[in-house]
Amino acid sequence: MNIVSERDGETGATEMRLYHEHDMGWIASIVDTVVACTGLPWRVLRERLEHSPHGAPRMASILAALRRVLGGRGDRVRIARKVRALVLGPPAFDESACTQRLLAAGTELGLDIDSVRELLWIDLANERPVALPDGRPSERRLAAYANLDRIQRAVRRAHELRLRIDGEAHELIRTAARWGLVTTISRDRAATVLDVLGPLSLFHATSVYGRALAALVPQLASHSRFTLTMACDFGHGPAMLRLVPPALLPPVSEARTRPSAAARLARQLAKAGAEVTLDPPPIAHGATLLYPELAIRSGDRTWLVELVGFATADYIAAKLRRYATAGVSDVVLCVDEERAPRTLADPRVLAYAGKLAADALLDFLARSS
Repeated sequence: MNIVSERDGETGATEMRLYHEHDMGWIASIVDTVVACTGLPWRVLRERLEHSPHGAPRMASILAALRRVLGGRGDRVRIARKVRALVLGPPAFDESACTQRLLAAGTELGLDIDSVRELLWIDLANERPVALPDGRPSERRLAAYANLDRIQRAVRRAHELRLRIDGEAHELIRTAARWGLVTTISRDRAATVLDVLGPLSLFHATSVYGRALAALVPQLASHSRFTLTMACDFGHGPAMLRLVPPALLPPVSEARTRPSAAARLARQLAKAGAEVTLDPPPIAHGATLLYPELAIRSGDRTWLVELVGFATADYIAAKLRRYATAGVSDVVLCVDEERAPRTLADPRVLAYAGKLAADALLDFLARSS
């Protein structure tokens, strides 16, 4: 995948090649092809784009962007499942039996037999028809989502990342915690620095972790000054990549999302009568920053709690050392056993499976007090 362009002489990293305003012309020609394929299966569109002069790497990112922009997958999945539930079943050994089954499904759905056939597999990526629910897609919007796809592909092939944000980065840090990323946070003058373990450095759940890490990338759209450096491997040796603004990216979604695990746990703790604070202030000690997710009052002590997703034994030990160096002894790391196997045994670590229950945490704090 051609995602790089020129080399940065200071860091030895290679600048990522993203799409900018000068790419709008050839992207417009792609959109023309999409419009011409409206109503045809996606495999037809793919075949036409694969024969375009713009190259396979460009097409991969643009196709991924088109799927995001055009959307509608959820509705197609529901429709296809409903149709299959009515049509599929015991084998139909002759054409007449097959036709009768299609007709019966069409009668219930108010559709003709040809429409039923089309809807049977409409949720399959290459069989669904090309549709433009919001009209002709914007070239600029496609470029933004194609850039997002390129960066996310890179982070999924990373050993480690360093993200330097000038100014406040609270939401980005909380996003990293929400997805359980292995992250160390520090301060460098006026900048916040996140050192994040990449999926290629884990020995378990690498694809799941890669998807979680990719969820961090959209947050970059909220920051006008940042530097992202990645140590990657795309199968042909190590590569250092660097990304700095301006980077055309989709705006951060304002759609409501499910409450985080920490927020859910805080509500349960409050219902159980505990005095709990969600998202307490960060702890700064030298260049190190620590971001506990909960503060729980238990007796005459206040416990700081972090929910740890993906982890290694070294990561857990280092985090506990940072709390100790900052003078914080009343800390509990709640570690997901599925995402952090073989982590170290420590009286400040509460290992759990599935969802962490409030009563289990309160019992742990009572025993530790």
